[in-house]
Amino acid sequence: MSFEKVDVTEFTNAELQEAMSVASSQRISSFEDIGERVHHRIENPRSTSGFMLPWSKCADLVRIRKKELSLVAGLAGHRKTTLVSQLLLYLSQQTKVGLASFEMDLEDVAEIMIWQAAASGSAPSKQFVNHFLEYTKGKIYGFDYRGTVAPLMALGIIRAMAEKGCEVICLDSLMMCGINNDLDAEREFVSALTGLARSLDVHVMLVHHALEKKNDGEAQIPQRQTIRGNGAIVDLCSTVFLVWLNKKKMEIMQKQDNYPEPLDEKEAEYLETHCCQKLIVAKQRYHPFEGSINLWSHPSRQMLSHKGAESVCLDFNK
Repeated sequence: MSFEKVDVTEFTNAELQEAMSVASSQRISSFEDIGERVHHRIENPRSTSGFMLPWSKCADLVRIRKKELSLVAGLAGHRKTTLVSQLLLYLSQQTKVGLASFEMDLEDVAEIMIWQAAASGSAPSKQFVNHFLEYTKGKIYGFDYRGTVAPLMALGIIRAMAEKGCEVICLDSLMMCGINNDLDAEREFVSALTGLARSLDVHVMLVHHALEKKNDGEAQIPQRQTIRGNGAIVDLCSTVFLVWLNKKKMEIMQKQDNYPEPLDEKEAEYLETHCCQKLIVAKQRYHPFEGSINLWSHPSRQMLSHKGAESVCLDFNK
């Protein structure tokens, strides 16, 4: 998909006069002219509206809203899809959600969600799986295809899910949307996503794998500046999340589980004092908070708000 660049010197005076007339009659207003909308915004500020994340400590820090685009970026293997799965599962208790995961078969996505929904850390029973499948009818929609899709197909998936009533729709991931490292096409595609989110009155979440590795490799906590690709991606998004998995802690935990030797003092201290994952809010258009939200892993594949927190089983009655 591409758009021709516009050269303003090519306009005739008549065309400019017509454009100015349309702009003046339809879009140029004083604040008084939109007074009702201003009152509504003051009474319902964006910073306290929208969908909350699964962790209560985030309620006053960050939310996602309809008519907006968010980005979830991180290195491959840092459990972005697992985190997004938990978020969509949580939001399904409030509204209809949709997920197009082009890198995983739909049954594999369902498996992650079922483990998270069970919240126990042990294999869910067949009865629980059947309850979950029944629960998802009319609540959680998936696009049953694994592989690269054309940009227009990705946009069509969002529209189709919106027609099903989905208010939060996730594309996982940008690199599977047929852009092929074309920075101009990347900007145009993300711009089209923002337009769709507004016109369809939905929230679109875009997963992006591309972060620059610095000298510390995967130990480096990512920053907004490390997102690869066209810088317009970040500019166009209302909210930018960076996901970082503490691989060092994961290795120590695996060592503790699989080997009889006790951990040394430094390892034990690291295990006790560090979180398992960071959800970094790198940009918010409508809230001043930017910073890290520390999370702790649970055998159910849920991420919890603090160490020792209890995992929450999905309420099938909502």
